Amino acid sequence: MSARRVAALDIGGTRMKSCLFDGGVPVRRGETDTQARQGGAHVMARAISALEALGEFDAVGVSTAGQVDPDSGTIRYANENIPGYTGTDVRGILSARFGVGVAVVNDVYAAALGEGVCGGGRGESDYLCLTYGTGIGGGVVLDGRPYYGAGPSAGVMLGGIVTHPEQLSGADPFAGTYERSASATALVAMARAVDPALESGRAIFSRLGERAVRAVVDRWLDEVAAGVCTLIHAYNVPCVLLGGGVMEQPYAIEGARARVEASIIPGFRGVRVRAAELGNMAGLYGALSLAEQL
Repeated sequence: MSARRVAALDIGGTRMKSCLFDGGVPVRRGETDTQARQGGAHVMARAISALEALGEFDAVGVSTAGQVDPDSGTIRYANENIPGYTGTDVRGILSARFGVGVAVVNDVYAAALGEGVCGGGRGESDYLCLTYGTGIGGGVVLDGRPYYGAGPSAGVMLGGIVTHPEQLSGADPFAGTYERSASATALVAMARAVDPALESGRAIFSRLGERAVRAVVDRWLDEVAAGVCTLIHAYNVPCVLLGGGVMEQPYAIEGARARVEASIIPGFRGVRVRAAELGNMAGLYGALSLAEQL
């Protein structure tokens, strides 16, 4: 039987969000700075405080930055955005403090699972979820479960596929990758070459009526669609969800969908390309879904 009251926590590099779910319904929420630069131990202390503020609960679900070992609930690897976080036993620390079951999952996979539970992936058992932001995060869900692959990385890296081999560089492992050409960061860089004032996706789409700005967005959407087509061809899933602030723009999601339909190999046509729906609550819903299985 699934736990009725579940505490969900989303540990990001900048913000930490918490939510108490009662019967799957959010009843109490909190948000604070992660203070990630102060290190992994400090982040865990803040995580405990955030959970304490939610009151009583029967299980905990954690969505977190970093590569997570899903079996042990430890951080297999985290970069220097959270110093000293690598090796942190998130499950053990929280289980010891609260005496309940704890599920821990990488934040990208949590968002993908959340979208499958009550977002754009409702009713889908096999799908990809891509988020376009500073980089490109992506989660793979097959047969209703997160697919991590068989290698040591504790997850796939969809933003790391190579879409521009002519840019490959031994000095930069991300040169030529999908996220370098199709992330929101890439869109802003392309737009600033036209006008340095175009410093955000919001600013860019507010000037979509200008021919030069629209041309930049169209070129970026070509890059987005190229990667989506490649991933559909590789995973052969019936549904792909596209998220991130830029994909909340109708011109972006509709443009990406049209380009995928026009470019995909005929035998793969019919794949549903949809907008993600949950925004920054997706990770919390994903953490909830795993905790309910404890």
